Amino acid sequence: MVTTEYPHGEDFPVIRIETALCSAEVSLYGAQLLSWTPAGQQPVIYMSPRAVFRRGKALRGGIPICWPWFGKHPQDASLPTHGVARTSLWQLAAQEEQEDGRVRLLLALPPADNMTPSAALAMEIGNELTLSLMTMDVPQAMPFSAAMHCYYAVSDYEKIALTGLEECAFTEYAAKPVPHLEDPLIPAGNIDRIYCPVSENAELTIHDPGRKRSIRISRAGSGSCIVWNPGAELAAGMPDLGAGEQQHFLCVETGVVPAENIMLRCGETHELTTRIQVIPID
Repeated sequence: MVTTEYPHGEDFPVIRIETALCSAEVSLYGAQLLSWTPAGQQPVIYMSPRAVFRRGKALRGGIPICWPWFGKHPQDASLPTHGVARTSLWQLAAQEEQEDGRVRLLLALPPADNMTPSAALAMEIGNELTLSLMTMDVPQAMPFSAAMHCYYAVSDYEKIALTGLEECAFTEYAAKPVPHLEDPLIPAGNIDRIYCPVSENAELTIHDPGRKRSIRISRAGSGSCIVWNPGAELAAGMPDLGAGEQQHFLCVETGVVPAENIMLRCGETHELTTRIQVIPID
């Protein structure tokens, strides 16, 4: 069953999905997946209990869409960090329920003016999750960057491991970096890394023995990966997160970062895809 509800007010329509395969919630504000729980599993996506639903503010948790730039705007630092997609109201362009329980949604963001591209986000939601972000109708040559800022729910942030990035170079942006165990990565506090380049064939996996599962992340149209957690000190000072919440998630983002130097030319398109699978472990 697929319904549209307004639990956070009329400005924030939420599509609720309940099928034999999973339950999920998608906010049209930001085209943001808020939750996804495959049948027989605990939630795979973390959403902050203190997330603020207010127009113009990004929602903390879920899978925010950073588009059509990641980080600061390449020419105008006064424009919002991580672009306009996550604070815009998207349109539901198509909805389809498959006989096997999968649900397909297509969300659309028209161009803001004749100088900006349009975007579409295709979602296939079932016992696996696939998101494809399409950048279209590019009116003129433009530097391009984007990310799917996935917050993955974990049993205990400091008792998980992330594999698949062992051979990849990274830059650490944490203000107070702490040592983490490497190869595999076992985080221990504030981490803010951009791994680049990262092959599309890299098999990224979050190993979570506390929940007896692994989360496998596949990517396409992406040459980079961002790994982030604020750590205890920063989390405690974030009004939309709070003390202790950093223990419940790890962000592993499918990205195209500015360092990749991607230029989209007039009429070109770009597709960024992430696929998420949950694999039980003994």
